[in-house]
Amino acid sequence: MSGIRRAWERAPILEKVLLGNAFVIIVGAIGGTFITNLLVHVSGIALALFFATVGILLSLFINTYILKSALRPMEVLQRTVEDIDRGDTAVRAPVDEIGDPQLKGLAQALNTMLERLAGHTRLIEASRAQVRQLSGQVLSAQEDERKRIARELHDDTSGSLARVLLNIEMCEETIPEGLPEVRAKLRETRVLAEQTLENVRKMIFGLRPTLLDDLGLAAAVRWYAKNALEPAGIQVQFEASSNLGRASATIETALFRIAQEAITNIVRHAEARHARVQLSRERSKLLLLVQDDGRGFDVSAAERAPDGARRWGLFGIGERVQVLGGTFSIESGLGKGTTLRVELPAE
Repeated sequence: MSGIRRAWERAPILEKVLLGNAFVIIVGAIGGTFITNLLVHVSGIALALFFATVGILLSLFINTYILKSALRPMEVLQRTVEDIDRGDTAVRAPVDEIGDPQLKGLAQALNTMLERLAGHTRLIEASRAQVRQLSGQVLSAQEDERKRIARELHDDTSGSLARVLLNIEMCEETIPEGLPEVRAKLRETRVLAEQTLENVRKMIFGLRPTLLDDLGLAAAVRWYAKNALEPAGIQVQFEASSNLGRASATIETALFRIAQEAITNIVRHAEARHARVQLSRERSKLLLLVQDDGRGFDVSAAERAPDGARRWGLFGIGERVQVLGGTFSIESGLGKGTTLRVELPAE
């Protein structure tokens, strides 16, 4: 009996339906002949109605049983597909529970497709990991180069300009009062040298702010925000939570660069009157919020744009955040200002 049952379970749906209906016909023929002999006194119309009713009911019962048992594996496959749709790519169709050879072949094909998909997914994840690693190395090399240039500007250029200023001041003291034109030219040269030295110092801070190393993230971002926004006529409100503390140098540098990029975009593009910069800590995450009331922009259009400073600025922010395992979001719209929110792990 077990062999017959296994053969029945493995039979295709079409064969099961044909066998079931053949069974109904045979039972109907044998049973009809037997009953007709017993009920010779019953009219032919009544017998015909009786046989038709019994035959239809028996056929419906048998076909319903066959189809339910035969299509039960389809429910298993449907659940598998629903699990896949919910994102569970590790699920597999239970091939051993399916007897129908056609459905078993479908389940095996589905499992093969899932195995290939899993392989492609692992390959894509490995490629993404390599890209993130390379991005991190590029950003690290970029910071090292910034440090080197800032150090050379500080040690050589700013030192030389300081000596030039000292020499000009000494020359001013030695020029007699009777040479006003010469004294005026020296004064102009001294003012120009002072402005150049101040610009070099700003460049040094932009390349590698010493405040970031000495006093931390909040002091560096506050200094940069005020010195970049207020000369452009933009009122800035800076807030830093009392529990901010210090984070790793990599995280603080990344957050400073992101704030630097966001503030630069406000100065160049926003046409804003007010800006707000906020730094805070929530458990093991550092949060940066940069807002302005400027003209805003279409975020999706900027991301699709083939070029443009704003697009590359967003790309740079995204790269830094992705490398460090954080998240960021940008909310903006034409005439609605812009809000940038960044979350990075503190370590």
